[in-house]
Amino acid sequence: MAGAAKGGRDIVAYFAGHLAHLVNGDDDPNPGSEIMIRPFQLFERVHRALVGNRRYADNLVGLWAYPPPGDADDAADFYFDQVLDRPIAARRGEPTSVDHLAALVATLAFAEGQSAGAAKAALSTWKALIGWPERRRRLVEAKDVFELSNRILKCLDAANRPYAEVLRLGLCPREWLVGDAAVGVNTLKAANAFIKALKATMNDDLGRRPTEPELNRAFAAAAVPGSATAQEFVRTPLGAAAIARIAGRDQTYVVSFDAISETLVDQLVEDEEAEPLMSGAEAASHLDGAVAGGAIAPAERELLSALMDGKSLADALSANPFLRRRVKTEFGGDVSAFVEDLAGRAARFAAAAGMGRP
Repeated sequence: MAGAAKGGRDIVAYFAGHLAHLVNGDDDPNPGSEIMIRPFQLFERVHRALVGNRRYADNLVGLWAYPPPGDADDAADFYFDQVLDRPIAARRGEPTSVDHLAALVATLAFAEGQSAGAAKAALSTWKALIGWPERRRRLVEAKDVFELSNRILKCLDAANRPYAEVLRLGLCPREWLVGDAAVGVNTLKAANAFIKALKATMNDDLGRRPTEPELNRAFAAAAVPGSATAQEFVRTPLGAAAIARIAGRDQTYVVSFDAISETLVDQLVEDEEAEPLMSGAEAASHLDGAVAGGAIAPAERELLSALMDGKSLADALSANPFLRRRVKTEFGGDVSAFVEDLAGRAARFAAAAGMGRP
């Protein structure tokens, strides 16, 4: 499970890096040395990323959780409120990860005297990012952007934990993180340890209710604070929901939040085998010809080459601010329409030029 756990955290780290680039204005096709933070515009970009990126939607936001959220927009808003804008409390009066992030943001003041406002205590990751100064220096060096990303990641590690623990149970955060019946992170962590022990005791024979001896052995290995016995825990709302997932009462099995990124690619593979695609290297001459012939733009050539090398469309577009801007301005944000148009132009050029697979 070590690899799976690493995969789960990699998603959070990837999002932290993405957020750092958005905050740094790197999605602007012509970024300058100065940026202006406009909170609502930044929120819209973050929201679109959470909804439009399959990796984020399934693994961070939790669209696969049970019961599923109403829709992607609703789920993204909930994730924003419960993670990005979730207050991070201090311990023993020591600076928090949010304080350290706010301190870095304060150093980016474009004009002297602006940084004073950023010294105010920032309660959440989001408030640390959008607080003073609004007019900032843009980070140019990769090491500086990495430091910003690293400080965001430390905040997300703290704020994302309760959310992730609910997803690891296969449940929906909206059901367990808000209201009078909200469950604390320590209970969630203990419940996950118990479920892990229970699955091992059951030899991963899921889709049935565990027997009483299996419950007792799992509880002996990983007790849940607040419950004296396994039977007492499974009678609690959280315990009953977790066991229902084990038993498959909702026609699904428990899926680990940490492991889902490892299986996501398998879920997207078509049943019918297709002819192997050209690699980016093989297609280079054809793509260069399409650029020279005016059928595709240089940035589109890079996108197609990345896709042929196995990169996902979301990742390829995220690395190409020119095309992201074009999708927004020319296609109304409809990525499918852009891809269809690009594929059509490339195919027509290849047919007219008599190109085939070498």
